[in-house]
Amino acid sequence: MKTLIALILAVAISVAPTVAQETRSVTVANGVFEIPTAPQRIVSLNDQIVTLPLYELGAPVIGSAGRTAEDGTHFLRGGMDTLGIDYSNTDIAYVGGFNQLDVEAIAALEPDLIIGGLYTDAKVIEQLQSIAPTLVVDNADLGFIDTLRTLADITGQSGRFEAEYQRYLDNVERARSFIGNTGDISVATTFMFPAAEELWVYKANLGAITRVIDDLGFAKPKAIADLSEPQMTFSPELIQELDADFVFGFYRQQADATPTTVRAAYEKFSPGWCQTLAACRNNQFVLLPGPSFGSSMTSLELALELVESHIAGRGFTPLAE
Repeated sequence: MKTLIALILAVAISVAPTVAQETRSVTVANGVFEIPTAPQRIVSLNDQIVTLPLYELGAPVIGSAGRTAEDGTHFLRGGMDTLGIDYSNTDIAYVGGFNQLDVEAIAALEPDLIIGGLYTDAKVIEQLQSIAPTLVVDNADLGFIDTLRTLADITGQSGRFEAEYQRYLDNVERARSFIGNTGDISVATTFMFPAAEELWVYKANLGAITRVIDDLGFAKPKAIADLSEPQMTFSPELIQELDADFVFGFYRQQADATPTTVRAAYEKFSPGWCQTLAACRNNQFVLLPGPSFGSSMTSLELALELVESHIAGRGFTPLAE
C-alpha cells in the first residue's frame, strides 16, 4: 500500500499543471475543498450517477468508471439509452469499475477534479486526493434534483442546469393540466429483475421516475406511502397491497430484461398476480424502459413524457374504493 501511495504521489507531482488555476472553496460530503473555478479535466467515479449528468451539462469529463459486459467490453450504464454516448464514441476513458477503480489510469489522465459518491471506498478516495481534489457527493441524502444542482455547481455549469430544470418544471405544469387532478390518481412503482427473486417497491429514490411522480402530485397506495424507507422488498402474499390506478415496472435494465421476461418474472414471483391487481386486469400495469429511472435531466424529461402519455393520453378504469 505504501508503495502504491508513493507511486501515486510521484505521478501526481509529475503531471501537476504548470499554470495555476483560479480556485474556489466548496463543501461536499467528505469535507471542504479548494477546486478549480472552471475545471478542465474531470474524472467521474460513477457512470450513471455522475458521468451522464455532467456530460449532458457540457462539463469536460475525460475519464469515467463504467461497467464490463460479458464479452469483456466496457460501457457507460445508460449512456447509449439516454444520451447516445459510450466509450466508443466519446473521448471519455475507462478508469475501472465504480467499485474497482484503476488509480494509475486516473493519475495518467491528469485530472484537475475527481467526483465520486459514498459508494466509493473511503481509502481509495484518500489515495485519489494525491492526484486531484476528490469530492464525494451524497446523492442519497441530496435527492435527485439537488444532486444534479450540486454537480452543476462544482463544475461551473449552474446556469445551464437551472435553465433546463425550469423547462422541466414548465413541462410538469403542462402535463398536470392535461392529466387533471393528479391527487385523485394513485401510482405504484415496482421493480423486478428477470430472476424473480425479489420485488422492490419505491416510495422514492428510483431516479427520474419517482421524482416525476412526486412532482406531478400523484397519490401512492397506503402500503407504499407508509414505507419506513425510500424502497423496500415486498413478499408475494402482500402484492395486492400495491394495487393502484397505475402500476409501473421496468425493462431493459440488463440484457435479458425484456418486457416478456420481466412480465414472466412477476408471474413466477407471485402466480396469478395479474388477476390479483386491478391495475393489471385493466391493462394499467405499464412497463417503462430502464432509462426512465436514470439520473440525468434527459431521464427526467423522458420519464415525464412517458407518464403523461400513459395517463393523460388514454382513458382508464379507476381503482375501486
